[in-house]
Amino acid sequence: MRNTLYRQMVYWIRANRTWIEVVDDNLFKEHIIARPDRTDYLVSRTLVLRAYKPRGACAEGTAWNIPEHDLDRALATLRRQDRQFRQRIKKAAMYLTAKDAEAIIALATHGIVRLELLEQPIHMSHNSNYL
Repeated sequence: MRNTLYRQMVYWIRANRTWIEVVDDNLFKEHIIARPDRTDYLVSRTLVLRAYKPRGACAEGTAWNIPEHDLDRALATLRRQDRQFRQRIKKAAMYLTAKDAEAIIALATHGIVRLELLEQPIHMSHNSNYL
């Protein structure tokens, strides 16, 4: 995953969290990948999320370590499934939305982690002196 996309995803999770927070977005951890003929070891960036509030069957303090290769797979799946998404992120990482971040995390965790991000509406105040 390009660093710019990764950072934009982390930004959305931090900015719009409702019950899950980013604990670490710079952890590099060794992961084991079992293959039919061998076992591979891969060191990759790992996103660490934690429930800071209980939600459903999930207790406060529950943590998830999501390896970057799982995020990459989720990103590839989302690109195949959603043409508009593919076109947006091809332009620039800044076009990644909070909904996209939710979808990537859900795909990467096989539906286990549902971020339920709260998108804040943009409020524009106006001063009647300028009308």
